[in-house]
Amino acid sequence: METILIQPYGYSTLLQNLLNTAHKVRSIFPGEKIILLGGLLNAGPVKTELKALGIDVIDIPYLGFNDFIKKLNNDVVVITSAYGCSRSTLNLLKKYNFRFFETTSISIKEKISFINNSKGKLNLIFVGNTNTIEAGVLSEEAKFSFVFYDVNNPSKAKSIITSNKFNKSKTHILYQSELTGSNFDESLSYIKNLLPAATIESKISDENFERKYNLDKTIQDYDTVLFISSNKKQDKYLLEYYHLTTKKILYATVSTVEDVMSINFKEKSRVLLLADGSVQDYTVREIYNYLTYKSLSASSHDQLL
Repeated sequence: METILIQPYGYSTLLQNLLNTAHKVRSIFPGEKIILLGGLLNAGPVKTELKALGIDVIDIPYLGFNDFIKKLNNDVVVITSAYGCSRSTLNLLKKYNFRFFETTSISIKEKISFINNSKGKLNLIFVGNTNTIEAGVLSEEAKFSFVFYDVNNPSKAKSIITSNKFNKSKTHILYQSELTGSNFDESLSYIKNLLPAATIESKISDENFERKYNLDKTIQDYDTVLFISSNKKQDKYLLEYYHLTTKKILYATVSTVEDVMSINFKEKSRVLLLADGSVQDYTVREIYNYLTYKSLSASSHDQLL
């Protein structure tokens, strides 16, 4: 039995920064109503932790931010979305005298900077789901027009890409974090077919995407995946977060070595460990060491229940 600990484990930088800010804001305003403006994509454990802090997640589309703010009492403390916050939204929060904390992730700020520093001289295509917060912020903050390639409607971008003479020069592609490995490959292949004579370069600045993409390439059908988390029964969330719903895998959520000891593994199975950051690093290592030891002493009649 081979045991693989997927690195890095724990929350992504985006979510960890958001949680750090949430804890800080709650300590500053122990009795105030606090809201997070903008939903969290597939972030079940994070929502649970925010709820424990008494912070409400306002899950509305990006285009509804400003209308929501205008109707909100300014005694509420606002934490802006980690997926992006435009200057117009920030200006509105200032105009209505809200106490707010801006948490736009570093990766999205890098994308905005990259787009604007190109000053329209580069061919740029953003690949993602165009109805998300990130896409809305990029569109509003960019100082010139660039192409959105919606993975749910690729034909819409086809005429724009081909009509802009992208085929004669270098084209840079930026990717959204919530894409899967298959989305990445399919969209890149489609764009390359549209631009056979162009030089395609991709810029991936989001660790979420890289983590999920690498896992998608690592995991194999019939592997056993153990989600190490203090949030029991989070299987569905974790399967969705890592885009594993189409994989033929065996899986379970565990939080202690005792949980793992109750499972009998096939002798030749591969076991992949994913940890969501809700357990200590020591516990993750303890589970990994136990499975490594077990693989050395496993008998041939071990079967996964």
